[in-house]
Amino acid sequence: MKKISFLTILTYFIFLHCSYSQGQERPNILVITADDLGYGDLSSYGAQDIKSPNIDQIAQKGILFTNFHTTSSVCSPSRASMLTGKSPDKVGVPGVVRHNSSNSFGYLSENVTTIGDLFKDQGYQTAMIGKWHLGDEAPNLPNDRGFEFYKGWLVGMTDYYKHERYGQNWMRENKTPIVPEGHVTDIFTDWTIDFIKEKRNEPFCLFLNYTAPHSPLQPRQDYLDKVLKENPNIDEDRAKYVGLVEHMDKSIGDIISTLEDTGQLKNTLILFLSDNGGALRHAASNANLKGQKGDMYEGGVRVPLIAMWEGQIQANQKTDHYAAITDLYPTLATAAQISEAHWADGIDGINQMELFKEGTPTISDRTVFYMRRGNNSACVDGTICYAIQKGKWKLVQNSACEPFVFYDMIADPEETNPIPTDKMPKKFKNFQKEMRKHLVKVGATPWARPAQ
Repeated sequence: MKKISFLTILTYFIFLHCSYSQGQERPNILVITADDLGYGDLSSYGAQDIKSPNIDQIAQKGILFTNFHTTSSVCSPSRASMLTGKSPDKVGVPGVVRHNSSNSFGYLSENVTTIGDLFKDQGYQTAMIGKWHLGDEAPNLPNDRGFEFYKGWLVGMTDYYKHERYGQNWMRENKTPIVPEGHVTDIFTDWTIDFIKEKRNEPFCLFLNYTAPHSPLQPRQDYLDKVLKENPNIDEDRAKYVGLVEHMDKSIGDIISTLEDTGQLKNTLILFLSDNGGALRHAASNANLKGQKGDMYEGGVRVPLIAMWEGQIQANQKTDHYAAITDLYPTLATAAQISEAHWADGIDGINQMELFKEGTPTISDRTVFYMRRGNNSACVDGTICYAIQKGKWKLVQNSACEPFVFYDMIADPEETNPIPTDKMPKKFKNFQKEMRKHLVKVGATPWARPAQ
């Protein structure tokens, strides 16, 4: 047997100790995503009929964004961008991923590196709890895409109590079907608290994806009773919606308390956002923004984002600097001290850590594409619609049967005065060129599920 020297053993244990110490210096990452939360549906964003003290406290201890955008006005594409740092059509998800392949408009590329993959490779404990909505079979299950632990709901809209859709149960612990009991907001919260307690001595990257306040509007009865008592004249659907938001807010407060009780709060970067704009037909409010979920207008793509990180992000900040959901990937990687060599190639997002910490924006002359395949317009179904933003100019086609128009987002943030493209032919031509290049590039990425 080959002898191992004492010096070799000592060196090995010193290496382990240093690696452990360095690992503990890296922050935990907790990203909390609401589902279809409107821009005007938190008290910190101006809501008068919603109390969200726990989410508001994140803003009070950190930074609140008033000009943050997703890349789509529906769920799957914006989530694909958040997890990859790329435009959703670059990774095969221009529309909603559904179980029914004949009505599914996305297939997450097997070649793209997710933020779960990245953090797992860098020694983080990676987890997702809650809604996935990027595929319900291998190789596009959360465990296949970098998340070592998954517990939640694989597909889209869910009954808050029955946890079934398409006549099937889509709740999973990793890849095993489970049948939890209770309201889904409570279930996801309890699982998150358990995970935080279990991983108190290891750096983790956790995505908590609530289904609230997405339809169906099924708040817990005690929250609905509270809303009706405080607002006796409130619309019935709005009362249910408010109940869902306030329940989620209380749950987030419980999670923050758990981080504090376990001594992890100071070293945890917490983000809260919505995946897309609110659905007005389901009682959401997008404040003074035009449009709603499904639209290319601001009501569909501008959403709340707030972040806190004690000792790193200054308290009581508010910024109106433009930022996008693709920025989260490089920003979180930077927070975790992961070298650009591991993630920078092909990323559309911009590292906004200085904006998070100091309110100092990273200036970039970039172009951002918003999209939605599976157009619900009256004239065509299944086409793709785009909006393009560059600086203050936004070019919008809201449905396949409408023309492209410009908006000056500084002079006209409410998008009330569309500018026909023939009034700005040179600028329209330049935008057309950018669109053409983008379409040619993304054309190499299939978005339909491969035939079985």
